[in-house]
Amino acid sequence: MAHLYAKTLRSLKDSGRIAPSDTVLIVAGGSFDRDMALEAGLANVTISNLEPHKGHTDYAPFPWQRLDGEALDLPDNSFDWVIEHAGLHHMAVPTLGVCEMFRVARKGILCVEARDSLLMKLATRTGLCAEHELESALLTNGASGGYRNGPIPNYIYRWTEREFEKVINTYAPTHRHEFFYRYGFSVPLQRFAMERSALLRAIGWGIAKVSRLAELVMPRQGNQFAFG
Repeated sequence: MAHLYAKTLRSLKDSGRIAPSDTVLIVAGGSFDRDMALEAGLANVTISNLEPHKGHTDYAPFPWQRLDGEALDLPDNSFDWVIEHAGLHHMAVPTLGVCEMFRVARKGILCVEARDSLLMKLATRTGLCAEHELESALLTNGASGGYRNGPIPNYIYRWTEREFEKVINTYAPTHRHEFFYRYGFSVPLQRFAMERSALLRAIGWGIAKVSRLAELVMPRQGNQFAFG
């Protein structure tokens, strides 16, 4: 199943919203973002992060730049597009990250984050989904990957359409904004594989099997959310 990130980039490019020659800044980026940008045929991309992601700064053919997503050291309207994937929920103030992206972008922004759907709320309450992201910090032995790329597991800030629109309209009340949304399912198999309970591991496997059907039948109840 194609990742929502890839599908959304492809849709933006096919519709002419993003041109191959547009300048693009990727916030809180890494090798996955590099791969998505190459797959989408983007040529003028800068990948940035608060710290080197897993120690890497070589994302050829794209340059890397050290930037704090909550305080981008860049002038207004520096890039045509500003993009982030799974980075806002690592920030201290995710809404501030969105505003900084908006400030730096000339044409638009794209965020791919977790969605605060009714199904996800139920999954969190029943323990099938966590409120805090443990994997990133645990897999680095507590060295990084959590809150502001530190050792503390970050709270998973999930979004809705209304919340995103309120942030943008509050930050830039002088303009009428055009919003777009895409939805998807991504089963956290890594999280389920780390469970001690064989039942929970089996549940994760079962959810993965039915996720394609669920994406067709009730797409807005998924855990993936692309918005801009």
